[in-house]
Amino acid sequence: MTSESNTRFPELTVAGSPAEMGRQIGEHFRSKIVDLSELVLERFNKGSQAKISWNQAEQVAKRSFDRVGEFFPDPLDELRGTADASGVPVERLMVLNARNMLADTSEGCTSIMVAAESSDSGKGFAGQNWDNDPAMAPLSAVITRKGIGKASFTSWLQPGIVAYMGFSSAGIGICMNALNGPSESSGLPWYFFVRAILEAESTALAIASVNSAPRALTANAAMITNAGPLNLEISPGSVESIEADSSGVLVHTNHCVHPSMTENNEQFPDRIYGQSFARLDRGQEILSTNLNDGKVSIDHAKALLSDHDGFPTSICRHPNDDPNTGWQRSVISIILEPGENRMHVSNGNPCENAYETYNAG
Repeated sequence: MTSESNTRFPELTVAGSPAEMGRQIGEHFRSKIVDLSELVLERFNKGSQAKISWNQAEQVAKRSFDRVGEFFPDPLDELRGTADASGVPVERLMVLNARNMLADTSEGCTSIMVAAESSDSGKGFAGQNWDNDPAMAPLSAVITRKGIGKASFTSWLQPGIVAYMGFSSAGIGICMNALNGPSESSGLPWYFFVRAILEAESTALAIASVNSAPRALTANAAMITNAGPLNLEISPGSVESIEADSSGVLVHTNHCVHPSMTENNEQFPDRIYGQSFARLDRGQEILSTNLNDGKVSIDHAKALLSDHDGFPTSICRHPNDDPNTGWQRSVISIILEPGENRMHVSNGNPCENAYETYNAG
């Protein structure tokens, strides 16, 4: 077990206009942003079959500028502020935010959503493991953004990214899963939709923001809201909603489960991250057992996210001999409690590292 000083991610609260928030992020996290901008393509190429150059990556990013400016101008202004303050070209920052548009990659997650009536605290929560590149952990932070006229939100991410897993003052918490399906190069990068969800003043507005803009990828938004769990399987052509049944719990991994989307599992089998079906079944089994014994607690969620059934490609993922993804692991585990304005994050596999609690800044 590492010490608390090494396990807690650095924190920052920013406020003001988008450009002002961007400058505050760029000034505070300048060294991390510089390091990340230099590392991101190398790490992307490690996990991709198709190796690309910086010139190719920046061309993809440049195509996003006009579309992002049309639909999501505020986070684009934030990126410009971050670029000015950090000295990293804004094109490089857009590469960070469009990195999953560069080519097909393999990354995974297991997400859970628990309704208030199924939770022992009486308030809903969501959680996930982020199975990805361990080199990203030292370059990560927890940032609270307090924008003007929008919901404030707290997110774990790499500085320079406009939004990632987190929760908002409107009671929305979002986890996410890579999802197999089509892509559209003229669509907008995924993280801008995450930002729109977290800044929305209501769940209805969050869904509307996803529906109203062209989408580049197929991806999954595993959310807890004031009304309960809500899962959106999002593709360039559709947004499909999955709600919890009478049990009040949901689990999602890295394949499509909505009836209109399951054909992707046959059409894009190579994009399904290891043991996705087994992890889904295992998560549902554990939550069902918890419910049979009473209610689901945060401790139950931590135990689920530390589960090793199917080790090493289990819910709590560890390095293995897979030639493409064996170097990845559960870099963090995160549990969101929007109703309590807090989240819990482990720095490393949750089976080996304690969760630290972060409150809204």
